[in-house]
Amino acid sequence: MPDDSKPDESQSYEDNLRNFILLTLPWLSYQREMLEIAKSNITDPSRVRSTENFMLRQLQALMMILDRSGTRRNLLDEDFKKRLEVAFKELFPKLTSARVQFIEAQEEILTTVFDTLNTLRKGDKPKSD
Repeated sequence: MPDDSKPDESQSYEDNLRNFILLTLPWLSYQREMLEIAKSNITDPSRVRSTENFMLRQLQALMMILDRSGTRRNLLDEDFKKRLEVAFKELFPKLTSARVQFIEAQEEILTTVFDTLNTLRKGDKPKSD
């Protein structure tokens, strides 16, 4: 008697793949939207200042944790905090630019994966560039 289970296995595999794709597409869309929100928050000038202040305060809190008595912090000159703020303000735009580029790279990857999965879901063959 011939084994007719192979067509069923193939169909089951295709159904499972399609189901997986259908579950994945909304998550990829959500991820793209979240990346767009993150990028707009990073580049929004009104939010950059608060982020700078937060990071400087975190650094100060870390210094207080590591040097509770303040003996090592007292060895630093009085202008250290001001120099640190100036250096950080010069560094922060570079970090912002790098983060935006990283987010844009993630967006490109997500778009490619989304388009490929959507093509597979429709039953078409993916286009090769």
